Amino acid sequence: MVDLMDKKALTLAVGGMILAGAAHADAQSRRDGRWETSVQLLYSSSENFSGDRQSEVDIDSDIGFGFGVAYNFSQHLSVGGEFLYLSPDYEAVFNTDESGLVSVDHEMDVFSGQFGATWNFLDKAFTPFVSAGLGWTYVDSNVADGPPVTGCWWDPFWGYVCDTYYDSYDDTSFSYSVAAGVRYELNNDMLLKATFNHTEIDGDEGFDPSLDIFKIELGWMF
Repeated sequence: MVDLMDKKALTLAVGGMILAGAAHADAQSRRDGRWETSVQLLYSSSENFSGDRQSEVDIDSDIGFGFGVAYNFSQHLSVGGEFLYLSPDYEAVFNTDESGLVSVDHEMDVFSGQFGATWNFLDKAFTPFVSAGLGWTYVDSNVADGPPVTGCWWDPFWGYVCDTYYDSYDDTSFSYSVAAGVRYELNNDMLLKATFNHTEIDGDEGFDPSLDIFKIELGWMF
C-alpha cells in the first residue's frame, strides 16, 4: 500500500512539472555559465538478483535522499557530481563454506557517489535531458562478519572508556548509470527536475546488482 502511494505521489509530481513546463515552454534559460546545486528525494524500486552457488538477494523498495552540484558549460551541456543514500530492507541467501545456505533478513546501507555529464535538448527553461555517470557504490549489509571487538581508550572528559563494536560484510564497487528526465527553471533561479535513473553495480561473488531510482530535485542556480 505504501509502495503504491509512493508511486502515485511521484507520478503526480512529474505530471505537475510537465504541465507547468508546457505552460512556459518558450521561456529562455539562464543556466549558461552558472553553477547549480540541488537536494533530491529518491524512490528506489524493489530488485531481485542472483549470484554464484545459489546465492540470491531480494531488496525492498525504499525512500532515500541525495544532493548534487554541477556547472553549466552551455545551455545544453553540464558536468557535475551527486551523492545518494538509501537504506532498504532485504532478504538474502548465501552459500557459505562453514554452514551451507544461510538466510539473512536485515536492512542495508547504500551510499553512491558519481560524476557525470548531462545534455539538455533545448535551450529553454523547460527541457528534457539525458545524462550518464561513473563512480562508486558502497553497500554495508549491517551483518557482522565475525566476533565483537572491544577497544579501550583515554577520554579527557570521561576518563578510561571501553566500547564494543562489530565489523560487517561490506563492499565498495565501481558503478555506472544512465538517466533521462525533464527540467524546469523558475523565474527566481530555482529549478525542478524529475529523473529516472538506472545504475549498474560491478559487485563481487557473481553479484552485479542494479538499481532503478526515481528522483525529484529542487535546485538553485548561482
